[in-house]
Parts: sequence; structure tokens; C-alpha cells
Amino acid sequence: MTVHTTYFGRLPSYESFDQDAVFGVVRYPKGFVERITDRYIPAVAPPDDLLNAYKTVEAAAEENDEPNAAAITWNSVDFERRYLEYLDRDGPQIVLEELTDRARGRDVWLVCWEKDARWCHRRLLSNAIVADLEDIEIVHHPDPSTILIDDGNKSADPDESGPTLADFATGEGAR
Repeated sequence: MTVHTTYFGRLPSYESFDQDAVFGVVRYPKGFVERITDRYIPAVAPPDDLLNAYKTVEAAAEENDEPNAAAITWNSVDFERRYLEYLDRDGPQIVLEELTDRARGRDVWLVCWEKDARWCHRRLLSNAIVADLEDIEIVHHPDPSTILIDDGNKSADPDESGPTLADFATGEGAR
């Protein structure tokens, strides 16, 4: 079995998910979300306070023309720690258990707005779902290793892949 993650703009390009469970994991869905997912689950979306902090810092970083505003924002609001603490609460834990049970029997898709899984709660949620499961893989669409990170270095060699998820996990890729 596989837990897939992607964003809404990319989901229609996958035609092989008819037998899979497709979940919108967003706090505030648009009307089409209910039409293209089996269910939308706000209980495992980032909580309002974290989402608001993220959007505020991201807007400021973008206004300042910061390269890779998403990475700056992710680190500035301590997104990972705060989101994982949120998932430990009783309500999200119940939903997490249900998602884990679903992943045991069929492929699961987690879908939200963010294109890059490096700066998205889907990555953390998928890790939590498979934490106690064996033989379940996680596949991010698009693969984060294929998405170049704008580090602001205009003279960088175009053949270089840029910072990776591992770089940011250790704090080395963030500026």
C-alpha cells in the first residue's frame, strides 16, 4: 500500500486513483474539494492559529522578495513542532487512527493547497499515518527532490539541484 500526497492542482492528472481513498486535508475547502475527494477532513489540517501565523509570515517574506519564502516561514513559525503537537491532541488522534486503518487496506491520497511537500503539513501527516505500519510507502507528487529551491543565488550552476529536504530538516538549507 502507498500513502500519496499532492496538491489540488495536480490531482486531476492522476487517473489511476479510482480505487484509492482521496482525502482533502484542508481547513477551508473550496466548493470543488468535496466533488474531487472522497471526504475532506479539517481535523488534520493545520489549526487556525498556526495557519494564520504561517500566512502572515509568508506574506511578509514575499513582500520582502525573500527567496524561498515558504522555507523562511516554515522555520519562523516552528511549523513542524507546532503541527505535530496539534496531531497529538485527542480529536486529531482519532482521525489519524482512522487514516492509518484506511492505509492498511488501500492506497490513500492526502491532498491540500501547497505544491511543495517540504513546506506542507501533508508530509508530516503522511509520516504520522505510516509510523506504526510496515510495508507502506509514502510518495509525494511532485517529488520534492525535483523541485528546485530558490536560494537567491543567481550565479548558481544550473546543473546543481539546490538545497534538499534533508538540508532544511537540519537547518542547513534555510537562510
